[in-house]
Amino acid sequence: MAFLDNSGDIILDAVLTDLGRSSMARGTFRVTKYALGDDEIDYSLYNVNTASAYTDLEILQTPVFEAHTRGNSANINYGLTSHTRLDLLYLPELSVNKKNTSFAQPTGSMYYLAVNTETYNKLITAPTATNVTFGDSKYVLTAGQHSDTMLVIESGLDTTDVSGDASNRGSYILANNLLDSSFNLYYDSRFISTAMSAPPTGFFKNTVAGSPLINLQPLLSVTATSATPSLENYSTTNIRGIPNLMVENPTVSATNYSAIAGPRGSVMATNFTILNEMATNATGTRSRKYSLYGSVSQALFGGNGDLYDYVDTTIYVVGATSTATIQLPLRIIRYAGT
Repeated sequence: MAFLDNSGDIILDAVLTDLGRSSMARGTFRVTKYALGDDEIDYSLYNVNTASAYTDLEILQTPVFEAHTRGNSANINYGLTSHTRLDLLYLPELSVNKKNTSFAQPTGSMYYLAVNTETYNKLITAPTATNVTFGDSKYVLTAGQHSDTMLVIESGLDTTDVSGDASNRGSYILANNLLDSSFNLYYDSRFISTAMSAPPTGFFKNTVAGSPLINLQPLLSVTATSATPSLENYSTTNIRGIPNLMVENPTVSATNYSAIAGPRGSVMATNFTILNEMATNATGTRSRKYSLYGSVSQALFGGNGDLYDYVDTTIYVVGATSTATIQLPLRIIRYAGT
């Protein structure tokens, strides 16, 4: 990734994908798809306190990413989308829900996925002076586990400008066709074999009195629908969206249980199954993938002698309708002995 110097005159920098260049060489080139992105732009630089000719000057002069491609990927993290309506003031965002003790929470920015029960038990052991592990199950996902700790993501309008009541859900989400009935989840198939989804009978709502009614388990394994050309070695899985009916209540705020401040659309829950070769206990054979793509025999949690193998990867989740995107760093970790 490189930047282009910009004095304010660069409007668009574009490249062809490998497939596009191949088509051009054959004389069959025709534009059928394109992607636009503005990952580098900080819109908070828009200055309403200056003369109109200069309000967006800093934005226009921001150095822009040099357009490039890797395979068929434009490498855009946050692509621009098109909507036919011109009066949309808010668009859905994806947010991880950390409000429930069975919902996975990160350590720093990293989510931990224990490859087996042995590793899980080590990680949730109460911390000591020499062993600074997590001491709580909410910080550790367990590979292949269909209940207990799970990763939960909500889609909705994360703003306090609009109340998250049922009426606004209808007006802002449903009426504008912004409901994510499903989510596309992308994972590295070198390490992860399958992802999971909440059952069709799942629910996420509250009572008239404001008490939560939440059941997103047991998680069901979902077969990957395809490879992901834009992400090398990644597979795509379609995850079910459960209607998010957690609405504002005058007695108990819905944000006590929801990560979205405004009207809520849907919610998804997931966990992962790891390739068998990476899930062996400490007495088993270590997969070469740990040394090829990660680190082995690391004392990550203090000086008690416990060693771990791990591989860091990234999970991508995209709302199937809203195209709202979230990226989650995931550490796949295995207890390797002492």
